[in-house]
Amino acid sequence: MGDFTATFLLGALALLLVSAGIEDARSREIANWKNIAIALLAPLWWWANGLALWPDMAIQFGIAAIVFAFFAGAFAIGQMGGGDVKLIGALALWLPVTPLVSMMMTMALVGGGLTLLMVAEQWVRRGHGMPRPGKGAIAVLLALAAAGVALAQPGTLLWLRGEPVLWLLTILALLCGIALLLLLMLGSARRRGILPEVPYGVAIAIAGLLVLREPLLNQFG
Repeated sequence: MGDFTATFLLGALALLLVSAGIEDARSREIANWKNIAIALLAPLWWWANGLALWPDMAIQFGIAAIVFAFFAGAFAIGQMGGGDVKLIGALALWLPVTPLVSMMMTMALVGGGLTLLMVAEQWVRRGHGMPRPGKGAIAVLLALAAAGVALAQPGTLLWLRGEPVLWLLTILALLCGIALLLLLMLGSARRRGILPEVPYGVAIAIAGLLVLREPLLNQFG
């Protein structure tokens, strides 16, 4: 019964994420009922996986609350839509720390790629010519490149994964670097009147589905 319930819940979550991503791509909105459904199904997922009320469920809820508060700050400064923030908060209820960090990393990369594509499309369409990165953007790019070279060294990733705190700090540092680079580029685009409305719900849905891929496959394996 527990396996059937877990499989059903994972399937329902996957369908809700696909639906939310498609809706955001089409209308730049995510219906509240989808986010509410994802949030309300999370306690059933906890129960199906045998989480204790204390401290397991309390910890999971606390982590999700922190994630929601962080992205609510992004909403407050106009960097994300309200539906996107609710979707991240609801999805965070389902994920332990390691999958959650992986999801956020993937979300940042996919969202950054979407942002760059939309900015580039408007930039070219308006005839601004080739963009010239500022000194700040160049510095961040060099820092990210140096970090990439360091992480590519043999054994570095294996060693970091054996040190959970350092691994988490490394991922957070990379996320901050990517976010800073995007903010610098968006600032330059906004000064030229380019204000793309990025469907971050698509990035969240893709990242969530990628993280869910392993448990979904395990359920049917």
